[in-house]
Amino acid sequence: MSYILIDAGNSCLKIAIVNDLEDPNISYHILDYTHLYDELRYYLQDCVLSKVLVSNVNNATIFNIISDSVYDLWRIQAHLVYVEQDKYGISTRYTNPRTLGCDRWLALIAARQEFNQSLCVIDCGTAVTIDVLSENGMHLGGLISPGITTARHSLGLTTNNLPIVENTSENMNNKSSFFAINTQDAILGGTLYQISAYIERIVSEFKLEFGDNTECIITGGDAELILSLTRHLMHHRDALVLDGLRIIAKEMFDRETS
Repeated sequence: MSYILIDAGNSCLKIAIVNDLEDPNISYHILDYTHLYDELRYYLQDCVLSKVLVSNVNNATIFNIISDSVYDLWRIQAHLVYVEQDKYGISTRYTNPRTLGCDRWLALIAARQEFNQSLCVIDCGTAVTIDVLSENGMHLGGLISPGITTARHSLGLTTNNLPIVENTSENMNNKSSFFAINTQDAILGGTLYQISAYIERIVSEFKLEFGDNTECIITGGDAELILSLTRHLMHHRDALVLDGLRIIAKEMFDRETS
């Protein structure tokens, strides 16, 4: 039996087909949302009957499309993950745990399993989220700010004379110098350094509070860009949310079969 893990984020969907839930090395495929139902059916058509576990921080329609695709293929229900206040080695101080992004919670679960100590978990995607976990597994809270692409896009929408910088591969990998000589490069460099400096400051505060030996884990589509500029040691984990899903899937589906 295969297990299908789906991380439905704000900008794209990551999907992994996992045969061994003990193995943390996860390969995944990225789908966009334009023709999601057809893309899912095509990608999954050769899979055997599976269990499906979904993290969804997008709108409810996305989960409905996933559910319809899964049901049409195998006549089974997809399972949607919800944040719980105290489970999988993580407790949260969030006033209402259901308002904590499921992706943030899953990333903390995966990070905690790998590093059983105080942690700072940074996810650099459409938004940049930074969450702090104490040594005893308490989620102390976190921060949310615009991601690099979101910041670049917002400048074009809220100013009269600045362009909207398109999210092309060339632009996303542009590490413009401090002294850009055209407006587009000035936006590319300015937003990259702004968000990198913000993360650098938060990590410095975190280490000052919890000690230099605490660990920082970074994930998300812009993680490598940030890593190229930071002076702090950070562990890059490309599929942290999917790994959190794997951990939950192992406990959930083991329980069902025991």
